[in-house]
Amino acid sequence: MRIAINALSAVAGGGVTYLNQLFKHLSIIDEKNEYIIITTKRGEKALHINYKNFQVFSFKMPSLSPILRLLWEQFCLWHILKKRKADILYSPANIGLIFHSFPTVLMIQTVAPFDSEMIKKQNIYYQLKFNLLKILTTLSVPKARNVIFITNKARKYLSHYYKLPERKTSVIYHGRSTLFRPDLDYDRLQEIKKKYGLGEFILYVSNIYQYKNFWELIKAFSLIKDEVNPDLKLALVGRSFDNRYTESLKALVSSEKMEDRVIFFGHVPYEEVPFLYVLCKLFVYPSTCESFGMTLVEAMACGATILSSNIEPMPEICQDAARYFDPFNPQDIAEKIKAVLSNTILLQELRQRSLKRASRFSWEETARKTLQVFEKW
Repeated sequence: MRIAINALSAVAGGGVTYLNQLFKHLSIIDEKNEYIIITTKRGEKALHINYKNFQVFSFKMPSLSPILRLLWEQFCLWHILKKRKADILYSPANIGLIFHSFPTVLMIQTVAPFDSEMIKKQNIYYQLKFNLLKILTTLSVPKARNVIFITNKARKYLSHYYKLPERKTSVIYHGRSTLFRPDLDYDRLQEIKKKYGLGEFILYVSNIYQYKNFWELIKAFSLIKDEVNPDLKLALVGRSFDNRYTESLKALVSSEKMEDRVIFFGHVPYEEVPFLYVLCKLFVYPSTCESFGMTLVEAMACGATILSSNIEPMPEICQDAARYFDPFNPQDIAEKIKAVLSNTILLQELRQRSLKRASRFSWEETARKTLQVFEKW
């Protein structure tokens, strides 16, 4: 069977991580099928596809802009699939072929377009982006032979929304990279600690968007800053994708006189993030909208003590490996942080639960279950 994978939208971030792990493990477990990877010139540089049963076809036009990529995907991709004699198309980013019929497996990579309250909080660019993605997803889902969801929460909600029969849906969790583990090199650990000037700190890893609830976390920290270790810092790791919101966060930090306690690190190289998980006192995750929550799995794999938003799918991913709070209530966040910090037994117990829970996530299992879906059709 010749399996085409639409990797046009994967140029950075979680989409690239997912595809690189999927390609790697499919190459290990499957030698009989051929894989045709359709990507952009930019994506080709980010993806690792040097496997014997993989062919790569990269194109310049879809690299030029999201609109050109969308148009190329809808009007040119079908011809490429026919020319390369593909048997099935896997589209792992919500959007399939809308104007042509072709055997397709679709993955719902993000459920954000279906969270109207979250969308209202975004700037106009992201409101338009999410609403367009919702329309394109709605046009794509009925044409797919199978729809893969990455949490049970997403399958339950969207299967009802689209009236999908269970036989046309699958739930396949993402895995965890072996980069994320508790037994990291000690000397390198000390280098990272020195590089970022870290002592005792609470960590949040996420790009900055309003729905990620940075404001509520910073406010919560301000409520307990005088009741905890005065050297305890709040470390925020991730790029800003909303400058106005980021400025409001920095204004809050300034108004609470916490410039020396709340640190905006911005982007940190991916290979250095595991060291931050291992070093942190707590990993706090106040996001209100996630498709999966990959950083939670990574933090658990490093043995971090987790405090998380009580909004699904976070409890589905962490289960008993976390303590949960209302992400809209800074007082509740503050109380949960203080309670866990003051309980050394609970801190250690949650670390052990994190490691146990993380062991359930495997990229090999992700690839195996995905292959089963391909071969079913």
